[in-house]
Amino acid sequence: MTAQVLSAQSQKPMKPTAPGTSGDPTWQGTVRLTDGRTFVTDGGLAIDAALAKPAKVPDRTFPPKVLEDYLNAAHKDEYSFSDLTAVATGRTYTTPSGIALNATYINYLRRTLPTRSVRFRMTAPMQPVVVVDSGKPVAVLMPVRQ
Repeated sequence: MTAQVLSAQSQKPMKPTAPGTSGDPTWQGTVRLTDGRTFVTDGGLAIDAALAKPAKVPDRTFPPKVLEDYLNAAHKDEYSFSDLTAVATGRTYTTPSGIALNATYINYLRRTLPTRSVRFRMTAPMQPVVVVDSGKPVAVLMPVRQ
């Protein structure tokens, strides 16, 4: 989910985790998908709550349409964790196609998901990146503006 889309749906915008921040994202919203899954989001990363296992699911909710559209979109490129290159600043990772991804989110996903089955599907530099685990979309993250 993007902060812009979520901001348009509520009075107080969410603040996505800044690239290179230590620790885990702070979940600020919940999206209940039509397939029964619940995702938590900080505005820059949305992930299946069953995988994130937050201590508490945020009370603030958002409609599922935007997230479901992202999860079901067609993608041009697909990469694994091993395809990502850490940038010297420690704030981002770069895909082989040059898309910058928030290091905080990538490091969180490495701790949360089994690395051998995770794939990152993307289309263009500022389009949402779908995270797939064993062929199932489980998260969406926004690239870092360069």
